[in-house]
Amino acid sequence: MISVIVPIYNAEKYLKECIDSIINQTYSDFELILIDDGSVDSSYAICQSFLYSHSEHVRVLHQENKGVTAARRFGVEYSKGEYICFVDADDLLSKDALAFLISKMKEEIDIVTTWDQIEEIITGEEYVNRLLEKRTTLALWGKLYRKQLIISSRAMDIPRDIYIGEDHLANVKMALLANKIVCTPAAIYNYRENLQSVWRTKKWSLAYEEMFRLEVKKVLATQMDKHRESWYKFQLNLLYELILHRVKFSGTEDWIIDLFSTQCHYPLSIRERIVISIHNPTLCRFVLIVGEKIKRLKKNLVKVCRG
Repeated sequence: MISVIVPIYNAEKYLKECIDSIINQTYSDFELILIDDGSVDSSYAICQSFLYSHSEHVRVLHQENKGVTAARRFGVEYSKGEYICFVDADDLLSKDALAFLISKMKEEIDIVTTWDQIEEIITGEEYVNRLLEKRTTLALWGKLYRKQLIISSRAMDIPRDIYIGEDHLANVKMALLANKIVCTPAAIYNYRENLQSVWRTKKWSLAYEEMFRLEVKKVLATQMDKHRESWYKFQLNLLYELILHRVKFSGTEDWIIDLFSTQCHYPLSIRERIVISIHNPTLCRFVLIVGEKIKRLKKNLVKVCRG
């Protein structure tokens, strides 16, 4: 029923623990596909050792280094399951994770998510809006997908140049074709904070963010009118990130001019109003940072009072 796909690149430090957490699931109708993406450490040898000891579940693939999206695509093409679950090589599944996910996957459901605020069923259109506005988890991990949705949406067909945010993009592509999505707050996926990850070592640049923005715009294509407000807020968040990470940019870019000129069309949060109303990036960054510090201070005070 389920193909669990793990893309692997130089993950020897955590890989055995990750695989153990999948092998020891209470749900047994699954295959585990390990894709070594040209690792130069002992990752491939670790995969082979599990192939020998758990041949009833484990499949091992190897490719030259092509990136995480290409590795996932290879795994999907090779998979035999009706549903796909992605796991990163440095993370863990709780022992009942697959059993929980499959229990939520009914006939009309295309995606089951975790780590959301409440349990509810939403439409694909609403899911697109939440993804664009970052009101849900953007990663591919911690979810269960109908395999046919991945194939029909071409979710894994992402340019190699997109090496950060590819999960976000893939989810948008699938959401545009999805029927219904089950959102749950279940914490069945244990994300490990890796300071050496691509995201943590990211160097912010205007060129990359504009390239990513255009790729999302291309994906939305003919459905843009349905998601005009969420697309506005998606771009506004990009501007926020540029300001916060001290990336130099000019306010003469067409998309930034458009953000300023159409702000009155949409309801905005306090943070969004700050970003769009303060034209001096240095002053804006200062106000945003102060705001974040105040927010954290309030949270800590609440914890102390409750304690």
